[in-house]
Amino acid sequence: MQIQILAGSDKAIPLQDRVTEVMRQIGNDHRKTVQADAYGADGLVDILEVRAMNGQREILVLSCSRKQIQAVLDWQSSTEDSNEFEGLELHLVRTPDSDM
Repeated sequence: MQIQILAGSDKAIPLQDRVTEVMRQIGNDHRKTVQADAYGADGLVDILEVRAMNGQREILVLSCSRKQIQAVLDWQSSTEDSNEFEGLELHLVRTPDSDM
C-alpha cells in the first residue's frame, strides 16, 4: 500500500492543481473518489478497506482531517506483513484547516 498525502501548504503548486493531476492520472473516475468528510476516522478506514477488497487499486480521498490521515497510516502499518493490499495507492487530500 502506498499513501500520498496532498496538503495545501506548498505555494509553488496550488493544491487544486495537484488534485486535478491525481484525478487525471486515475482517469477522472469519480467512483475512485471518497469524500472523507462523510466519515469518521474509523469509518473512512472501513470504506477504503471495502473498496480495496472489491478490487480498486487507486483511490483519491478528499477533505481528510489529520485524525483520518493518522487512522489510514495506522491501518497501513497494521497491514504491512500482509500482501493483501499490495498495489493499493491512496491519495489523501488534507484540508488546511481540518483538525478533527
